[in-house]
Amino acid sequence: MIKFTKLHDLAAYLKQAAGTYLQYDYEFLYQELRARYEQQVMEAFWEKHPGWSIVTDDAACYMYLFRNWSLSKEATQNARQFIDLAKDLFENYVECRELFFTTNMVENVMRVVEQVYDFSKYVLKNRHMFIFLFPSKYRYEDSFCRCFKGKNDMNYADIYILTPKKDNQATPQSILLHELGHMVNLVLTGDVGKLPEDFAVITSLLNLNFNKNDQNEFFAHCFAMSLLSETELVPFDPFPMVPQTHKILFRFYFTYKINNLK
Repeated sequence: MIKFTKLHDLAAYLKQAAGTYLQYDYEFLYQELRARYEQQVMEAFWEKHPGWSIVTDDAACYMYLFRNWSLSKEATQNARQFIDLAKDLFENYVECRELFFTTNMVENVMRVVEQVYDFSKYVLKNRHMFIFLFPSKYRYEDSFCRCFKGKNDMNYADIYILTPKKDNQATPQSILLHELGHMVNLVLTGDVGKLPEDFAVITSLLNLNFNKNDQNEFFAHCFAMSLLSETELVPFDPFPMVPQTHKILFRFYFTYKINNLK
């Protein structure tokens, strides 16, 4: 398998492959990607966080393709997907010199998330979530949670951590926690655009009014704030203006919701 470390290199490969690959080539590539995916899952199991993997460099590029390409039975359909993916990568991602968020930083955050909420066991369950670290900026978002349907029509999501281009206040740690909040929302409701009905109690207690889009973002912020009071994460809290009583309320709410996923 050709080694890629940047998304634009992957895009160039996809564009070239779309013009030369036969169906056999696509099927062989997909099997290689499947084997790499199973290796990532096994490594996560041995590292005692079976629900998620941090991927960078070539692993991030391989898993990006594995997640975003659905193997078709016709070479022309696979070629069309490759062309579309290459176009998206070239037009919407800008390469940067270095990662915004390191693997060690992610591991430290996820250690807290696992300790507090037992995240792999109760939120992810049989899903496997990738945390992609790309040295890139994205045209539309600083970072994002990409949702999709997996096997047995189960809701899955991966998190893309990129170099921010808009938000200069958030810390890398708070950004990751925010995106994890969208993952919690997905698991609770099946749709990140739909909030749990009882979340209205939180906004009511705080006397807050939001439009629909702002409510979804506030939900993710609340999940982040429910954890940013932990000793390891206090230095990275970009919400010092929020009263501690509010953060305790958020912790109570998410503990209750995640416990009900057991």
